[in-house]
Amino acid sequence: MTNFFGLATAQNGTSVVISNLPSDRLGAVNEAKRYAAKNGLTFQTVYPVKSNEKKGATLTKYKKQRDRAANKR
Repeated sequence: MTNFFGLATAQNGTSVVISNLPSDRLGAVNEAKRYAAKNGLTFQTVYPVKSNEKKGATLTKYKKQRDRAANKR
């Protein structure tokens, strides 16, 4: 599951971070736009939270693909 955060701009030019958004991108965009409009902000964009990305060595990430390829040989 990917978590998202949104960015909005206030009237004085400061950036505001919008957190606790839904886990799907379209829902996160809609919720961030709604929040920005309700609080008098200008919606900018939505980004995925990088700390939740799947990381690891290439040998462990693609093990299933290598096993399937080895079984076909």
